[in-house]
Amino acid sequence: MILTMPQQLAQIRADALEQGFPADDVERWIATAIPCGTLAPGGDGPVVGRFGGTAMVPRGTQVPGNPLVATIDCAALPRQATDLPLPPDGQLLLFGYPEGGEYYSQGSALYVPAGVAVEEPPKDEELDEDEDEDEEFLEVCQSYPQGDIHLTIDVSLPSHTPAHLNPKLIDYWSSKAPISSKWGGVQIGGHASACDFRGNDGPLGVVAEYAGKAEQLGYWRGSGSPSPRVEDWVLLAEFLCSSEMRPGGAALYWGIQRDELAARRFDGVYAVVDWNP
Repeated sequence: MILTMPQQLAQIRADALEQGFPADDVERWIATAIPCGTLAPGGDGPVVGRFGGTAMVPRGTQVPGNPLVATIDCAALPRQATDLPLPPDGQLLLFGYPEGGEYYSQGSALYVPAGVAVEEPPKDEELDEDEDEDEEFLEVCQSYPQGDIHLTIDVSLPSHTPAHLNPKLIDYWSSKAPISSKWGGVQIGGHASACDFRGNDGPLGVVAEYAGKAEQLGYWRGSGSPSPRVEDWVLLAEFLCSSEMRPGGAALYWGIQRDELAARRFDGVYAVVDWNP
């Protein structure tokens, strides 16, 4: 039986109270819960897209240099899967590579509206030559998940510690839902998995900070200035790369300002990587 979000939260609340956490702390924590979609290569959930493969884009579209992680069919994604103002149809393409840089975004997103004709982009021969010489790049790309994306709708609670929450509750939740269970898949929406970004604002705090520095350095690709306020940003998606891709694992987070997402301006996506080599 698939539990609804209220049923899941009732169970989580009961477990936390049974562990002896104060009721007020538990209620403040539960109030932060938001839905998210877990996208995995297998499972019983509906198919909502495809991992890997070729990026099919409108003619003349410049394809990002980072490899394609996933193509998501927005029409197949139930609205209750996240609290994000995602487009109701069309394709959302996520690109990224699990390696940090000098304030360059390590990923991007491309939205293709429904009904727009798409094609395989022409190959960049110069880029192909460079990649052929980079065995590590090819090995990492080849280890990306491939095939159909299956959706599970989950409850997402913070794994970083905002000032108003009991940090022991965060540790308790992390022990019950270890990050290792998400390796090799993509999460859309929800709270970011903290990894080493365990500040009060978590990975989105890093996104807001780095996007501002990227603008100062001339690396920002958005049509408007990035907000320095972490509350203006939402997690579009995260990709927890398996240890086969990166020893020790790596996490790639795509952040976007909520008003930019609502306006379907995906040029303002900024991605950061947490990698513990």
